Amino acid sequence: MEQFAEMLMYTVPSVVVGALAYLLVHRFIQNEQNRHMVEIKRENIKYSAPIILQAHERLILFLERMQMSGLVARLHKPGMSARLMQSEIITTIKTEFEHNITQQLYVSKNAWEYVKKAKEESMKVVSLGMSKLPDGATSIDLAREVLTLTAAQEQDWAQKAIDILKTDLRKNF
Repeated sequence: MEQFAEMLMYTVPSVVVGALAYLLVHRFIQNEQNRHMVEIKRENIKYSAPIILQAHERLILFLERMQMSGLVARLHKPGMSARLMQSEIITTIKTEFEHNITQQLYVSKNAWEYVKKAKEESMKVVSLGMSKLPDGATSIDLAREVLTLTAAQEQDWAQKAIDILKTDLRKNF
């Protein structure tokens, strides 16, 4: 019995010291890993911030260029038919959207959904405007109809998307 007590007297303190050493080393390693992760995040932000800013800028530029008043003015040519104007507007919207499609990597899912919705609504307004015109209508007739429909919309999807992109950007920076 004395030998057992003596053995306990030596093993219990060494187990306690070993457990404390393990906990201290484990905590030190966790702190080092956390510090390393913070450094990595800080480094990532340093390199990704300009890309994120550029993505927001490009999408806002896309949305601004997609505004019907500017789009109609840029694409109108004297003597142009309404059908050709419709085709030009839709092609321009699709092309610019496809040119900026990769920017979705750098914006929130919600912001990207609004950008897509703004594009779809713009194309829908042009198609609806065209459907209201008689055969042989001119680009001026389509422009008037599209601008009237745009003004009558309850929500300006492009402006809403711009507002969300700005809010998204403010959250990140």
